Parts: sequence; C-alpha cells; structure tokens
Amino acid sequence: MCLTGPALAQDAWPDLLGKWVGKSRAIIMSPAGHYGSAGSGSEPRFVSADLVIEITKQDQGRYIGTIVSAGHREEKFMILSDDRKTLRSADSDGNSVGHMIDSNSFELCYAQMAPTVASCALFRREKQ
Repeated sequence: MCLTGPALAQDAWPDLLGKWVGKSRAIIMSPAGHYGSAGSGSEPRFVSADLVIEITKQDQGRYIGTIVSAGHREEKFMILSDDRKTLRSADSDGNSVGHMIDSNSFELCYAQMAPTVASCALFRREKQ
C-alpha cells in the first residue's frame, strides 16, 4: 500500500510551540486569578484580561506550558483530539474546551467553579 502526501499530512500533529496572545471576555463573581483587580462583590461582572499562553513542550497533540496575565501565572496543559481541531485544556482550578481555527489561531472557552468564572478567548500566535 502506498501512502500519499495528504495522508501523511493528516497524521501530523500541529506545532503549537511558542507564545499565543489573546484577550478574554469573561463573567466573574469575585476577584481571583487573572481577574484579581476586577473588584469584589456578590453580583456577576463583565471583565476582560490580556492573556499569554506559552507552550514549551509538545508530543503527539499534547502540550505543556503556562498561562499568564498581569495578575496571575499558572501551568496550562492542553490536548488536541484526534480530529486535529478540538482542544481541551486544564490548569490548577479550571478547564477549557476549544478548537483550532487555523495554524496560527485557536479559541478556548474556560470554566471555573470557585470562584465562579466563565470566559472565552481567541489566541493568535505571536510572530517571532
């Protein structure tokens, strides 16, 4: 059996090493993590934060890095589904689901329970 170029390309995992920048659109209930300067209170608030994900290790669609904002830094683990489009990620207190848009952009939507946070962010690869 002979494998053609497109079949080989489909088997390749995307190279996501490097810095990815985005700005979240979030709803929060209390200050925490990336939104620490957003104030406190019992009412939900609309907030945003500039975010950077730096991916430093990768292996077969598995990615390890950090997510950083002005007020917070933590490890970020990401995994790409076999469809090469669907992304899942986790950090110390929440998780995301998202998708690859193209080789230089992806979206992640994040959920955390305590404190309550829901957000989405479009990340674009920072040019070197």
